[in-house]
Amino acid sequence: MATCAGDTSGEVAGYIPELAAVDPDGYALALCVHDGHVYAQGDTDTAFTIQSISKPLTYALVLSRLGTAATDAKIGVEPSGEAFNEVSVDERRRPRNPMINAGAILTASMLLPPVKSVDPGTVDRVFGDIVEFYSACAGRRLALDESVYRSEATTGSRNRAIAYMLDSFGVLDTSVEAALDLYYRQCSLTVTAADLAAIGATIADGGVNPRTGRQVMSHEVAQRLLSVMTTCGMYDGAGDWVTSVGLPAKSGVGGGIMAVLPGQLGIGVYSPRLDQHGNSVRGVQTCRELSTNLGLHMFNVAREAPSTLRAVYDLADIEIGAGWSDRERIYLRSCRDRVRVYELQGDLTFGGAESALRRIEADLDHIDVAIVDISRIGVIDPVARTMVLGTKFVLSSRGKRGILVDPDNVVRKSVELYRSDSVAPNLGAPEQLRGFEPTLPHVHTTMDVALFDAEEFLLKRARDETVTDAPSD
Repeated sequence: MATCAGDTSGEVAGYIPELAAVDPDGYALALCVHDGHVYAQGDTDTAFTIQSISKPLTYALVLSRLGTAATDAKIGVEPSGEAFNEVSVDERRRPRNPMINAGAILTASMLLPPVKSVDPGTVDRVFGDIVEFYSACAGRRLALDESVYRSEATTGSRNRAIAYMLDSFGVLDTSVEAALDLYYRQCSLTVTAADLAAIGATIADGGVNPRTGRQVMSHEVAQRLLSVMTTCGMYDGAGDWVTSVGLPAKSGVGGGIMAVLPGQLGIGVYSPRLDQHGNSVRGVQTCRELSTNLGLHMFNVAREAPSTLRAVYDLADIEIGAGWSDRERIYLRSCRDRVRVYELQGDLTFGGAESALRRIEADLDHIDVAIVDISRIGVIDPVARTMVLGTKFVLSSRGKRGILVDPDNVVRKSVELYRSDSVAPNLGAPEQLRGFEPTLPHVHTTMDVALFDAEEFLLKRARDETVTDAPSD
């Protein structure tokens, strides 16, 4: 965030009076990983209206209710190459995709009964279904911002023109005003950056909310959302976004951006100043920085195992090393549970490294030595290497020891790369490690040597404590 915070370019969405009045300097970032853990910084309590980030969610609700064939018959999935509020239809007079306003208004209309006169009670009921669905995706109850809703409804002339155009084409089967009212309401639900991250993580996890464990949408619907968000979610800036950021995403003129790394995490950013495409200036920059620095581009060739942590165990069933005295062996036998081994597997990228290191941090009160075994790792990207190096920093700061089993010297090579002036700036250490000069932790090529190192550490610390506790003369 610090890299992007100084950029004050762009303007708030002044064409909606209530949005024109927001604090233009608001800035928040949240990241929700695959198990529901959320990292957040900045104005994390600031609520803002979801606006166009609602579009993929209502699209998901329609897909879930009507199916793919019926939905595709009314709405295309091709990028428009035009601004979000253009009157854009294909040769069949369908909106080109559900992420532009024409497609989103038609999507909302498909939840209403196919009659030209819809009573307000029906609109209320359908909107209640939308709120329930959005809330299930976010993992908490969302609420309507009445002021923004009224502001949009009274100033939405262009959207009204789009809706009546669709009606004139014969593709809008319900009341135009009811469809517009439903659309304005869905755009006026309030969220935080953490809500967007949780929604993104729900889509990333194939429709399962990682915080509640609830299956909110099917895997097939989540897959469809990811596809359409990739090609259409950032409007006429989608090509540059996919190339430089490489994450399925959706922006909103309220200043939010929701981005998804399939199978791993969701990102929520809030900053209300917008660029010429209607996307948050700092939001786009923040996502670009995260993608580059954390290796999050979805076309990263590394593939993680379903679970990066292959096994976690202490030394209870492992023989004590040879060469220790009987007294030392008695002591080591008493603290075998204070040494824990973490075996990693698969290709290691940010998501897997974050999960493994967070598990180690959670165990710190119960261990004195953490042995991280990366002998089963195939590929480890630069960010993950930097994070693994950070185990020494985290453990040493707590008076503990971090040991690595690295038969291929992957970490040793990464230190050499880090110290190279030409490579170091591109490693992109996570914020909590910035300013940390990586030195080699205790790195060994075999588990036997690592176990000896752990036992030696425990014995040395016991001797030091004995000397410290001895009565003074």
